[in-house]
Amino acid sequence: MPNNYRIIVELTSVVAIIFSLVFLALEVKQSNQLAKAEIRQALNVTDMEVYKVQMEEDIIAKALYKINKNIPIDDYEEYQLNEFQRFNFRDFDNSFYQYRIGLFDENVWFAYRRIIKSLLTENYIMLMWGNSNQSFSIEFQDEVNNILKEIKDDVALGLKENVTKVN
Repeated sequence: MPNNYRIIVELTSVVAIIFSLVFLALEVKQSNQLAKAEIRQALNVTDMEVYKVQMEEDIIAKALYKINKNIPIDDYEEYQLNEFQRFNFRDFDNSFYQYRIGLFDENVWFAYRRIIKSLLTENYIMLMWGNSNQSFSIEFQDEVNNILKEIKDDVALGLKENVTKVN
């Protein structure tokens, strides 16, 4: 009987060690994700500071107003809007990265995704995306391309509905 007791204690110890190692591995993985996220966030903050130097908020606000009212914008306003939206999409790219590694709530990401989808219906956004998409992460480019496909599908469905209503 004492020998059986010893085997049970040793097996219990081995199982406890294995659980401890698994827990430690999970903690290390999470720490690595947090470190990567912090580094990416720091780089994003630096990018944002560079963009802010190039942007004039009053020009951007006026240009957005003009677009909303279908008033033509000049070259400088177009440039400012392009910089502003690259800034905006850089932030979306960072948020998407945080979401992909599990540090960003899914509901919050889906809210951002709806904003991106809405923005991508604007011509000036599509111009910015066409000129700058390669400056974003591959994963974010794929996500935006999926959103663009959804928009195309939505338009096709809308056209089919209109055709059905006319007939």
